[in-house]
Amino acid sequence: MADSCFARALRLAAALAAAIAFLTVPVAAQAQTAEQTTAGNYDYDGDGFDDVIARRDQTGALELWPGDGAGGFLPRSQVGQNWNGMNLIETAGDLDGDGHADLLGRVASTGALYFYPGNGSGFDAAVRIGRGWNAMSAIVSGHDYTGDGKTDFIASEAGTGTLWLYPGTGTGSHGVQSAIGSGFDQVRELTAVGDMNEDGLADVVGVSTADECMYFYAGPATSGFAPRVLFDCGWDVMESAAAVGDFDGDGHADWLGREPAANLLYLFKGDGLGGYGSSPVIDSGWNTMTIA
Repeated sequence: MADSCFARALRLAAALAAAIAFLTVPVAAQAQTAEQTTAGNYDYDGDGFDDVIARRDQTGALELWPGDGAGGFLPRSQVGQNWNGMNLIETAGDLDGDGHADLLGRVASTGALYFYPGNGSGFDAAVRIGRGWNAMSAIVSGHDYTGDGKTDFIASEAGTGTLWLYPGTGTGSHGVQSAIGSGFDQVRELTAVGDMNEDGLADVVGVSTADECMYFYAGPATSGFAPRVLFDCGWDVMESAAAVGDFDGDGHADWLGREPAANLLYLFKGDGLGGYGSSPVIDSGWNTMTIA
């Protein structure tokens, strides 16, 4: 009985210590940690708000567009140069487990895939993590699809339409791939938006080339996504869907979309149910930008 009471006392003390430690963390950081469970890590400058990374195509400059936590932007800054040679730039979440948001980039001429570790203000030196990735029409990342606590990424193979899951190792690389879907050669704007329906499992969205409608694919990815669910049409005039975490601070995962003809950038505000509530215009002039 004494041993049992002592064990309970130890557990209580550990729980109390953890609670005290959490309360010493700044409120913004607490909110961001909770938000990342649903929407992922898109905070590139460490201020507790999700941000957007984009390349200015004419110059190759990589820019950080800090979010203001309410669905808008603070003044941008340049965090890289000479990115013209990349034909894919993808937000990667925290691939190496150091608490900072990272990037993936694919070199157009070689198909080599590189991991860019975030450092809280920019990116450290790139690390090549694969070759031959030009075979993939889309590569998306930022979330844990296997449930092991590590960030994974997903890719669709252009020639076969196979959807592949690459489990993260927590070091910036990946383990052995597994096939989790087919027919994705008929899907564009594949986007890893996070846990849209807030069931604890990461999801994706994609636009069908047959009807130009966007569909929601609910996790778990390890056994193949659930049958797609239609929630938005009219994407024949939209492009560049990109995940941005909880960009407006309401606790739900959001994403961006660009209307080329009007040169407008929209924020699709996730509703936590697998869809969105509204899609306000948040900026213009993005037709010369590649959104990560």
